[in-house]
Amino acid sequence: MRRAPLRGLDLGVYPRAVVLLARNPSIIVVPFLMSVIGILIGRVMSPFGGGMMMQLTGGIAGLILLLLQFFGLGAACTIADDAWRRGNASFDRGWNEARMRGGDILLAAIGITLLLTVGQYVSVLIGPVGNIVTALIAYGLVWTIPAAAVGGIPGGAAIEASIDRVRGAPLPAAIVTVVTIVLAFIGAPLVAQLVAQALLPATHGLVIVYELLAALIQSIAFGYAALVLTKTYTDAAFSSPRW
Repeated sequence: MRRAPLRGLDLGVYPRAVVLLARNPSIIVVPFLMSVIGILIGRVMSPFGGGMMMQLTGGIAGLILLLLQFFGLGAACTIADDAWRRGNASFDRGWNEARMRGGDILLAAIGITLLLTVGQYVSVLIGPVGNIVTALIAYGLVWTIPAAAVGGIPGGAAIEASIDRVRGAPLPAAIVTVVTIVLAFIGAPLVAQLVAQALLPATHGLVIVYELLAALIQSIAFGYAALVLTKTYTDAAFSSPRW
């Protein structure tokens, strides 16, 4: 029991994932496509006016974007799983698997989105303590998408499966949670902003250029996150290394 926190812990996953992502850029294709769709939806739903209508349309667009991102992450996980298994992933093989698991991935994504939304509202209501609640929710749900995408878990049970895996391997789960949040949701937008500012004279201030650039950078971060999430999930799910 004392060894449980170290179950599935392999810090070598993180540098190896960099190499695998460089060798398999197809991992970022679906996350990038989902981000572009999100950009288009955001532009279509962009509110003309203010008040409650602006908040409503903006909130709906945000929820849709989050769902698209989680679905893209799930599809990336199926391709990432192929990359870990074979070294060179097949986009067609991974995409076919993602389509077969699409319903489960989407159901898992809906569950995560709803719970994270609750966490965000709690943060608004009670302040800093609410941020801790949101962080704990993210920690417990960190392996939900890999469970649905590559673990063979039905979408409705993926959240429970993630929580069970986190309980069995709390330290690896904590590390991959921090890496994913810092890289995909904090670092990628920051890097995109810095690059956009550097390219501002060349792009003449076009917003669409910044949005596409941000989508590409975040897709790269999501591709890396898919690799480490998939490997750490499978290492935690099985008592012996899978690969």
